[in-house]
Amino acid sequence: MTKKQNIDFIKLDKLCLDKLNPRLPAKLRNNHSTEASIVNWMLNDASIIELMLAIGQSGFFIGEALLVVKEKNKYIAIEGNRRLTSVLLLNDPSIAKLHKKKIQQVLNETEHRPSEIPCIVFESRDDITKYLGYRHVTGVKSWGILPKARYLNELKADLEHLPFLQQCRELAKSIGSRSDHVRKLLIAYELYEIISDNGFYKIKDLDESTIFFNYYADSLSRDSIRNFIGVDIKLDNPLENIDYSKLEELTRWFFEKNSQNKSRVLGDSKHLGMLDAVLENDEAKEYFRTGSGSIFDAYQIVSVSSDSFNYEIEMSLAGLRRAQNIIHKVEQHHNPDAIKTKLKEIFTLSKNMKSIVENSENEGWDD
Repeated sequence: MTKKQNIDFIKLDKLCLDKLNPRLPAKLRNNHSTEASIVNWMLNDASIIELMLAIGQSGFFIGEALLVVKEKNKYIAIEGNRRLTSVLLLNDPSIAKLHKKKIQQVLNETEHRPSEIPCIVFESRDDITKYLGYRHVTGVKSWGILPKARYLNELKADLEHLPFLQQCRELAKSIGSRSDHVRKLLIAYELYEIISDNGFYKIKDLDESTIFFNYYADSLSRDSIRNFIGVDIKLDNPLENIDYSKLEELTRWFFEKNSQNKSRVLGDSKHLGMLDAVLENDEAKEYFRTGSGSIFDAYQIVSVSSDSFNYEIEMSLAGLRRAQNIIHKVEQHHNPDAIKTKLKEIFTLSKNMKSIVENSENEGWDD
């Protein structure tokens, strides 16, 4: 903590947004990005308009003082970038390239335009590190999972002299979290960096803003998915044996859309559980990897039960009933021989399955 712990009121033109803020996308997290570009990215968060309205109506609450560090003759807002963005827009709405009507409405309904902002000045970024780690990774003002992971990865840089598992334990202690959770986020972030460095494999519409980072973090809890891409969470270098081609394959399953605009696997618990089971079974894995069917199709191979069989029979029966209901409305069958061949195959398959069921149950059906 800085020696001077009281609140200082700093002029707005002396305050700057943090260009290294972990919430920012990679393209803005550098010293070459402009403040205007950061403000407009922040405007994608609808709460900025709400903050503008609150500050514009009631002024800047002293209890929400910015946490800043001095660099040259400016003060960088390490904590409080959303609040600072809101004040910047209240004072200079011309910065905005979007939500212009909403911003004008806020201006019409408010009177406060803070020109001096309450701040607590710290001597360095490191002095704020532990506080921010708790506040945004485990605390009540939690960031999204990707910014959390990015932030932890930055903190890890100061612990490079320690083995990886020890790094996780030290980081967990500093932010009040569990080491296994920290480890999962750090490993998932390494996977994310590989994907990002490969241009998100040129998957249509996939980038930093559309990728679901939690898909990878949650996948690390599944043994077969981890083994498939070559991640060993027990190693000091968990990605030592990473299979880059299979990481790409997994990413395409998650995010590449088919003609129905659907991906083959969602990253929710149900789909990841199915994928884990499929990857554990050689036949199902081969079927899924070489085909284009959904994860449900492949899962049927490893989850055969009376219920799944009955489900397939019900689906087939429903389709046949629909066909029967419309057959009399068809004026002319374009390929009657092909239709008769398919109907004969349906009849043969039905007889075979009927025979198998009879043999297994040791009882007959009445024709």
